[in-house]
Amino acid sequence: MSYVPEKDVILETIGLRVVFFRSGDRYAHRVETCDAASNEWHATLESLEGEPGDEWPPSPPFQQLHVERRPTGLIVFLIGMAGRTHWSAAVEVAADRRSIQFDVAARVQLTPIQLGSEYLPSPQDTERGVDLPSPLEGEGAGVRGNGVRLELSSPLLRDDRRIEPTTAETVPATIAWRYAVAVKHEA
Repeated sequence: MSYVPEKDVILETIGLRVVFFRSGDRYAHRVETCDAASNEWHATLESLEGEPGDEWPPSPPFQQLHVERRPTGLIVFLIGMAGRTHWSAAVEVAADRRSIQFDVAARVQLTPIQLGSEYLPSPQDTERGVDLPSPLEGEGAGVRGNGVRLELSSPLLRDDRRIEPTTAETVPATIAWRYAVAVKHEA
């Protein structure tokens, strides 16, 4: 069964959730972690959205969101367009329930000026003093706070908050990237 929501959509797993919400002409999302001591959710990262006129926004400009219920759980499907580029994504809780996975694609007609998914510390998290670390080596980077480490993981991670796919040699082309967010409990 598929439906178009009238309010925020939440994908949740143990200690982690992604909240999709309207922001101007598009859907943005924030990543939240649960403080085990207080059982309260705290926003940690938020997608960096562009302006309505941006041809190459910092994150995909998703204007439509559909939710499908499957036996394995909810899947959020998103589509959008900016300039001559079409974006799509499927977001779901991983089978092992340890992360939330994003599969994103862009159908480009021109060589991209920038393409990827970018995050900023949530305004609520900045108030609580959680910082993005310096860029890390390898496939993951994260945010520490409340006894957890939120990790973005992808071989395409360019710094601590931006995921950029390898661009195509020729256009038109479909360029795809995949990443996950997960909670790692600190000792």
